[in-house]
Amino acid sequence: MFEQAQIVRRLPRLRHVGVRLAGVLVFGALITLSALIIATGPRAEPEVRAEKEWPVSFKTVSPQALEPSFQVYGRLESGQTAVLRAAISGTVSGVLFREGDWVDRGDVLAVLDDAELSLAVSAAESALRQAQANRSSVLTSFELAQELTAHHEAQALMAVTKRERFDTLHEQRMIADAQLDEVLQEANERAMTLARHKASLKDFPYQIARADAAVSEAQTRLQRAQLELSYSRLTAPFSGRVLSIDVAEGDRIAGGTSLLKLADFESLQIRAAIPVQTAQRLRQSLDRGQPLTGRALAGGVSEEFELLGLAGDIKPGQGGIDAFFGVDSDSVLALGSVVQLSLNLPAEPDVVSIPMHALYDNVRIYRIEQSRLQALEVERVGEYEDHLGNYQLLVRSPAIKAGDQIMISQLPTAVTGLLVVPVETNVATATELAAQWSSLE
Repeated sequence: MFEQAQIVRRLPRLRHVGVRLAGVLVFGALITLSALIIATGPRAEPEVRAEKEWPVSFKTVSPQALEPSFQVYGRLESGQTAVLRAAISGTVSGVLFREGDWVDRGDVLAVLDDAELSLAVSAAESALRQAQANRSSVLTSFELAQELTAHHEAQALMAVTKRERFDTLHEQRMIADAQLDEVLQEANERAMTLARHKASLKDFPYQIARADAAVSEAQTRLQRAQLELSYSRLTAPFSGRVLSIDVAEGDRIAGGTSLLKLADFESLQIRAAIPVQTAQRLRQSLDRGQPLTGRALAGGVSEEFELLGLAGDIKPGQGGIDAFFGVDSDSVLALGSVVQLSLNLPAEPDVVSIPMHALYDNVRIYRIEQSRLQALEVERVGEYEDHLGNYQLLVRSPAIKAGDQIMISQLPTAVTGLLVVPVETNVATATELAAQWSSLE
């Protein structure tokens, strides 16, 4: 019984040892099987991954002198705008143009009632004729007085001679004292008459001067009346368009009342604020006498213009200097129109033109050498518009040589050493190349 009990106590320990031994045998069998599979399996060759080739478009460049173009927005305005006002009071009898009409210099724009003014002109003409008649009368009297001078002098001389003769006779006691007194009185009267006549002769120049002044005053009054009459017809001081009309036929207006507003289309200009640095280059060209021309685009209409000048200062609240560009007087653009300006700046040497998307980080382009990219640091000089109207950038670098192939594709993975496949721009468009990049990624 004791032995049976010991056997019973050993059975669990024997079962645990058996389980562990069975696990070891199974694990060993799996290792043996795996080793056999590996040993008897086929050997795979290592995969060699090929480097991607990125198809890109390129442009063959050659550094040369090109004119950068400058684009800015400006507003069309007139060099002078006149508000025409009435110089006199009156009634508006006619307005001959409408807003927006074109008028030439000297055209009659509006007419005032001139009945009162015409009467004033007639009165001034009558006063002038009267003054002229008075002057003629004074001149006639002066001529007559000059002719009578000799007669007065002769009579005075005769009176003096007679007195001398009577003096001799009185000394000889041949005549009475009364007779001598009569002769002396007659001689004195003739002398006084001659003196008064000579005094009147001296006064005639003053009378003539007063008559001339009266004539001049009458002429001035007539001219003033005629001038006021001319104010009844309001004329255009220059050629242009009527911007607004402030009166209507039949209105009673006072002097100084605004009648209409007129813009001078012979001095049309485009005002645009340009950066100070660009303005300095333009001013240097103007000082050297170099004309600067360009184009203005508004509403699909393109017109030629020329730089007229630059403002002398920067206006408060403005980030640039005002530039003024001349426009033809027959322009179809309306005043106040916003126009896009494209101006050619002085030529820059040793530059190349590339599309905008060919410039990376605003300072770098890529040259293709032996089908690999090479980064080049460049200076951005300006903008450029070629003969086809394509908008491009001008860049400069001493590393760029004639005949270099510059990548003009926008390649997101561009980096020095990247393998590329150069493609002529007329063979594959940028859209096709972008599709190829997507398929290669």
